[in-house]
Amino acid sequence: MTFFRKVLILALALCAVNASAQVSAHPQIHYDWAPDQVSATYLWTLDDYSLQTATSLERTRLNGGTVEYAWRHFYPWEAVASLQYSKGTPLNQSLLTLAAGAGYCRSFARWTPFGRVEAGLARTNSDQWMYLYQGSRSGFATVLSAGADYQLSPHWGIRVGQVQNEYLPYGSRGSVYWSAGAGVTYRLHP
Repeated sequence: MTFFRKVLILALALCAVNASAQVSAHPQIHYDWAPDQVSATYLWTLDDYSLQTATSLERTRLNGGTVEYAWRHFYPWEAVASLQYSKGTPLNQSLLTLAAGAGYCRSFARWTPFGRVEAGLARTNSDQWMYLYQGSRSGFATVLSAGADYQLSPHWGIRVGQVQNEYLPYGSRGSVYWSAGAGVTYRLHP
């Protein structure tokens, strides 16, 4: 199954979940409106690329963060823009991604689970010819992410967890980066 087919299936699944939630909503469950939000998240990233060293295969591991803005004027749908930077080993690899897209979130009590699909530009750089490229490379990237936020106060909250899949056009067959992380959120106007 191609990556873009998976993205289309995810988007259709989100639409189906929204439709079924509206049809089968129980009167005891109260969904809150979620205002625009800025979040900063630490991400630990694992690449599908491995480097043969003298002792073993070493997978690319990156540490970094992402800053994102979720515009929720069409709640529960949201427009999202994000900037992500990570750096790690081996080969001193760095990854910079600028992406924008759409998401779906539904707040209840203090929890706001979300799912997002984004597309944008990624730039990677590393020492010693990673992906057989001599210098920096840029390309089109797609990002799928899901997670949950918990509100501590009207403005501040924590991102309890976020899982992210980022597809990049590097290497002969593309490259997939899996990330997991947590962070803080700030709601602009509660």
